[in-house]
Amino acid sequence: MPLSDDVPEWKALRDTLRDLVARAGAAAAAVIDESNNIWCAWPVASTVPPLAARFAERELAGRPGPPLRRGGRLRVAHPAGSPDDSYMAESFGGIYVLVLWFNDPFDPDFQRARLRRELPRIEALTVALPPPDGPDATEGAAKQRA
Repeated sequence: MPLSDDVPEWKALRDTLRDLVARAGAAAAAVIDESNNIWCAWPVASTVPPLAARFAERELAGRPGPPLRRGGRLRVAHPAGSPDDSYMAESFGGIYVLVLWFNDPFDPDFQRARLRRELPRIEALTVALPPPDGPDATEGAAKQRA
């Protein structure tokens, strides 16, 4: 079963991202993994995958080796720029990145503090997600993290 509102953990993560976007004054948020798979996003719209792809190309593809494994961390902020280029991101859980995109310039210190307050809940919800292809699938959030 694909991740959807029928999966309580996914719905809780989506609602958490929705609330974070509203409180941060952001345009969108997504949890992606180091391979640029989108685990959850808000809004659930066709605009998010191109943003995630651009982010991954800019921030993940240029790093030597696996970007987030073996203790690798990602913490970036681009507070001013076009809406596609105005974002902040923080890695968590070994292979995941929470990205917030903004339409307007933002205060990176203020938004980073907000993001860090939310990360423990977002991480817990992300690793609780079942495999996107159903309970018999061998890959899920917790499995990928192991």
